[in-house]
Amino acid sequence: MCNYSLPFEVEAKRVNLASMDRKLTLIRRAQEEQQRKLITMEFKLNYVLSKMIHLTHVKPNKEELSLSLEQWQSNSNKLEQQINKLQLSLERRDEHDKKLEELLASSQLSPQLKVVSDAKLEMPMKQISNESKLLDHEYVQPAKAGCFELDVEQRIDGVYKFLEPELNEVQRDFNERYCAFATDGVAWTVIQRRSSNNNNWENFNRGWDEYRTGFGNLSKDFWFGNEFIHKIAYRDDYILRIELEDHNGLNAWAEYGLFRLDSESFNYQLVIGELNENSTTPDALTYHNRMDFRVTVDDEACAGWWLDDRCLESKSNLNGQRIIWNNWHNEYSLNASRMLIRPLNISPADITDDSYDEDSS
Repeated sequence: MCNYSLPFEVEAKRVNLASMDRKLTLIRRAQEEQQRKLITMEFKLNYVLSKMIHLTHVKPNKEELSLSLEQWQSNSNKLEQQINKLQLSLERRDEHDKKLEELLASSQLSPQLKVVSDAKLEMPMKQISNESKLLDHEYVQPAKAGCFELDVEQRIDGVYKFLEPELNEVQRDFNERYCAFATDGVAWTVIQRRSSNNNNWENFNRGWDEYRTGFGNLSKDFWFGNEFIHKIAYRDDYILRIELEDHNGLNAWAEYGLFRLDSESFNYQLVIGELNENSTTPDALTYHNRMDFRVTVDDEACAGWWLDDRCLESKSNLNGQRIIWNNWHNEYSLNASRMLIRPLNISPADITDDSYDEDSS
């Protein structure tokens, strides 16, 4: 019997090295972008300060001078805070960069492992490929604000960390999200994922607070959190995409032209738009439009979905005891579901940094 442990170890190390190289490249790009922002901010701060100094040598109206000084002081304080945040972020990225470089240095392949037979490599390649997907699941993007700003040419799905961490009361990070290039165009933010895979399995029979703050592992099954979803999708127009899979691997999807979640004060009420006519599954969410989000731990029929007061009738419930979506392919046979959102009107060309308007001063 052939021994495949040696070639597998070689290829696994190569995958590790390639993964770390990609991460280093992403971090360095982010650092370069942050450095440019830092220089721009320092220039603008110096500009504001020079105007303030100039005002001390002229004699305008005292009230106008006082108001202008207050405005410039406010602007300079904001710029200084942004600069401090960027400097702190750069320091953290430097530390992360150094750790990755140390790992790369300690992970070099030994000479005896480099000589292997191609025939021996053929057997474990599928397993190696699966492990490589796990290695590439997390990326740091401190200069970007969300999944829709990711490079559409790269198109890598995974867990991304944007900006600076914003932790809620259970230490879940608002700026850590699973991004997926599920369709053409910019990436989607995944807000729900559920499957019957034992390795990914997560209990969705949760209480109100857990649905509010979020639960699960972003790399497996999870609910992103109602408060986070509300924060993303309430002010701007977002699209919702539902993806379904049955036990035979048959896939279907539905898209809605508007998705919005109200605040907790209004029970995270759902606002949904029209179904995309190209959707491959019948509509099962319009029925729940304008309904409140309801959770009753003792009643699995009322677990974590937008339902009426009695929870007696529903067209869909992706978080219930079973994954239900109308009568598509028999509700009892659904194997997996995923909910994704992204801005309605945006393209890569629309993604620009916030600019400082001199005239506003």
